[in-house]
Amino acid sequence: MSLRVLIADDEQAARHGMLRALQATSCELLEAADGDAVLQSLREHAPDLVFLDLNMPGRDGLSVLREFATTRSTTEIIVVSANDQVSIAVECMRLGAADYVTKPYEVEQLRAIVRRASERLALRDRVAALQNQLDQQQAFGALVGISRPMRELFGQMTRAAKAPLPLLIRGETGTGKELIARELHRLSDRSAGPFVAVNTAAIAESLTESELFGHVKGAFTGADADRSGCFRQADGGTLFLDEIGDMPLAAQTKILRAIQERVIQPVGSSKTVAVDVRIISATHQDLEAAIPEGRFRQDLYFRIRGIELRIPPLRARREDVLLLANYFLERTHAGASVPTFAADAIDALLTHTWPGNVRELEQAILAAAAMRQSNEIRGADLPLPHRKTNADPSQFDQLRGLPLTEAKGVLIEQFERSAIEAALADNAGNVSAAARQLGLHRQSLQQKMAQWEINR
Repeated sequence: MSLRVLIADDEQAARHGMLRALQATSCELLEAADGDAVLQSLREHAPDLVFLDLNMPGRDGLSVLREFATTRSTTEIIVVSANDQVSIAVECMRLGAADYVTKPYEVEQLRAIVRRASERLALRDRVAALQNQLDQQQAFGALVGISRPMRELFGQMTRAAKAPLPLLIRGETGTGKELIARELHRLSDRSAGPFVAVNTAAIAESLTESELFGHVKGAFTGADADRSGCFRQADGGTLFLDEIGDMPLAAQTKILRAIQERVIQPVGSSKTVAVDVRIISATHQDLEAAIPEGRFRQDLYFRIRGIELRIPPLRARREDVLLLANYFLERTHAGASVPTFAADAIDALLTHTWPGNVRELEQAILAAAAMRQSNEIRGADLPLPHRKTNADPSQFDQLRGLPLTEAKGVLIEQFERSAIEAALADNAGNVSAAARQLGLHRQSLQQKMAQWEINR
C-alpha cells in the first residue's frame, strides 16, 4: 500500500535530496519548509511518516514534537539532524520520535525506514480489518485467532465437540487449554450441564479420593458434612482434568476405575454412585515418554486419549499476536478510551518469542496498560527483555583483510543463515510456515537451505 511521507526541512537542497532518495519507494511525498507548515500538513494530510529536521525557522523540530506529543496521531516521526548529541536524541525520543537519524545519512537507511513503516501500516490495517471481522463473527466465543494453525484447531473443535468420546488436549503451559475445554463443552450436546475443572496435579495425595469422589460425614477427621466431589458435581456435563500428566500414580489408579466403570464410591460410604460425565483431559507433558518411565499408566492413557487436540504455541501463530494484544487491551478498557500501540511496541510484540505463550502476552499487556504514561503504549512500557546486539569483535577480525564487498557478502550470508534457522525453529521445521514468516517463497527458502546445508 502507498505510504504518505512528509519531508520537513528548511533547506531546499536537503528536501530535494531526500525526495530523490525516496522516489523509488512509490510513496506519496509531501514537503514542508518550517514548523508551522509541518503542523498544518499533519492536520490536513495525516501523513504516515515524517522526516523532521530539528533546525527550522519559526517553530523548530522540538516545538513540533512537543505539540505532536499531545495528539493521538498514529503518524511516525523520524528526526533527521546534524546534531549528534545524545541528550538531544534522548529528548526527541521522549517526546515521541520513533527514530533519530544523523546527517549525513545513507540513502538505503532512509529507504529501509520507509519499508519498515510501510510494513507496519499494512499490518496495522490488516489487524483492524481482522478485528472488525472478529467483532462481526465470534465463532468461538472468547477464543481469538486467525492464523492457519488456529483455524485448523477451530475446525477440529467443531467436529470433536459433538463426538461422544473423551478428549485429550496437548499444549505448552500458557496456551489456554482450559479455555479450549470450556469452548468444547459449550459446543457439545452437554452444554446445558455443568462444567467442572480440577487441577489434578494440585490435589494432595491424601485428599485425592475426597476431592474426586466426595465423602460422607464422619468419614475422617474434619469431615463435618457430606461432600459431593468433582465427578458428582460434573454429572450430566463435562469434567476437565487439567495437568493430568502430573497426577501422582496412586491417584491415576483411582481415577482409572471411575472412568472405566462410570461409578464412584464416596469415601466412608459402602454404596457406589453412577455418574455420567464426559472427560476432557489436558497436559503439557510427553505422556508417551512418561509411560515407559513408569510415571504414567498406559491403560489410563488409552482411556483419556479418545480424540487428541494440539494447541499451537504462540510463536507458531505470530499472525495472532497483535490481534490478541488488541483483544486484551480492549477487554481491559471496556467502556473507556482504548490506548494504541506505538511502532516500537508493535516491533517488540512481534519479535518476542513468548515462551509463556498467551498467558505471558496477556500479563504483558495488562502491565503495559497500567504503566503507560500516555494514551499510547510504547516498547518501554512492555515488561519484555530488551534485545541486545552485542557483536563479538572477534567475528569482524576475520573480515578485516577482505575487500568491503566480499566482507559484506559474508556478513549477509551469516545473517540469512541465522534468520532461516531461527524461523525453522519457531515453526518446528515446517518449511512453508518458515517461508511465510521470512516473506520468502517456499522454493526460494528451499534453495537457500540446500545452498548452505541447513537441516530442517
